Amino acid sequence: MYALYVRPDLLGRGVGRALLDTVHDEAAARGWGALVLWVVEANARARRFYEAAGYRADGGAQSEEYAGVAVREVRYRRVAGPFPCGPGHPSGVRQ
Repeated sequence: MYALYVRPDLLGRGVGRALLDTVHDEAAARGWGALVLWVVEANARARRFYEAAGYRADGGAQSEEYAGVAVREVRYRRVAGPFPCGPGHPSGVRQ
């Protein structure tokens, strides 16, 4: 997956979680050990979303340029596959 965006009117309805769970299931099926993603440092909502899905910032950072503006991104990492207590979510509860 390159990017995950959900229409604003669908935020908080489980659409992003379902898409991300599919990525986690596919990664596990392929035997991948870990997943890595980059998120805009200032995007607190996205960071909370990925943290709730088991991702943790690992200290990596970079700047990307978008439309001539430098945007700082931080790297997050997660063990691939479903969590032992339930698919794709640390508590085992799908949202």
